[in-house]
Amino acid sequence: MTSRFMIGLAAAGAMWGAAVAAQQPSKMVSSGVFSADQAKRGQTVYMAECSKCHLDDLSGGKDSPPLVGNDFLSGWKGKTVGELFDEVRQTMPFDSPGKLMPEQYADVIAFILSSNKFPPGAAELEHEVAPLKQIGIDK
Repeated sequence: MTSRFMIGLAAAGAMWGAAVAAQQPSKMVSSGVFSADQAKRGQTVYMAECSKCHLDDLSGGKDSPPLVGNDFLSGWKGKTVGELFDEVRQTMPFDSPGKLMPEQYADVIAFILSSNKFPPGAAELEHEVAPLKQIGIDK
């Protein structure tokens, strides 16, 4: 192999490694990424906008998946809160996707995380996708 090829290969590997590292979450939901007050606000929004389909206890309805428990967690494990936020914002409420304010979606996500026994922290969950993509869903 020529040295020019080896240098090119090394450069490509470095760029790929940097891209992979940039995609890795910098924190996990188990470290406390939402506040207790935010989860409480999220519960209010959830009851008004989500519980008619996902039920009061988040267990899911006839045509709605559960938002708590092993099925929910295993489906989201390894993904980011940003992906969850995007999914909820783009598809819910079912009868009017995108109806809520970004802050309300973040509050509902905080309530869902709290309902899945993730601990609250001091700061509120952001309501923009970019910072939420830095938070991984573990458990």
